[in-house]
Amino acid sequence: MTETGIRAGKAWQLRRWSMLLLIASLALNFVIVGLVAGSIWRVRAHQPPIRGVTPNLLGYAASLPQERRDLIWTATAEQRQHIRPFRRDIRAAREEVMHAIAADPFDGDKFAAAQGRLAEAYNRARAAVQELDLKIIVELTAQERRAFPAWREQRRPSGQNLLDEPDRQVNDHNQQTK
Repeated sequence: MTETGIRAGKAWQLRRWSMLLLIASLALNFVIVGLVAGSIWRVRAHQPPIRGVTPNLLGYAASLPQERRDLIWTATAEQRQHIRPFRRDIRAAREEVMHAIAADPFDGDKFAAAQGRLAEAYNRARAAVQELDLKIIVELTAQERRAFPAWREQRRPSGQNLLDEPDRQVNDHNQQTK
């Protein structure tokens, strides 16, 4: 075999080896892109389909057809206006709690008092929301009331409350020991 033939054979082997390496690299890149795209798709699939709508009766009423929504909005205008100051009180109480947490030196009594005021603000707001919920429920038709649980379930956040986790573990342990 001539020198040119030997060089051409080595060049072909080198080109074939680099081509196989290129194909393997492309395949690996496609696998990585597929994994990333799949994980993004799975995460987004578990999110509520409609963002910005709170899964409560007020959010449900806002999602009804325009005619029904306007009727409910008119009937609940007073209760909705009544709730606004409570929401401002909650924001102010939260801010007070945050200042107590960040204070240096930390004052546990001041923090506890701020937490108490926040709890009171939440309780006052919750009572006002219960009045609003009652007014909305009265305005809903029977069909709309029956449709609410499914509507809420679709929009509920998929995450778990961290405070519920220990209870579940205790219940799981109790079931295993029986």
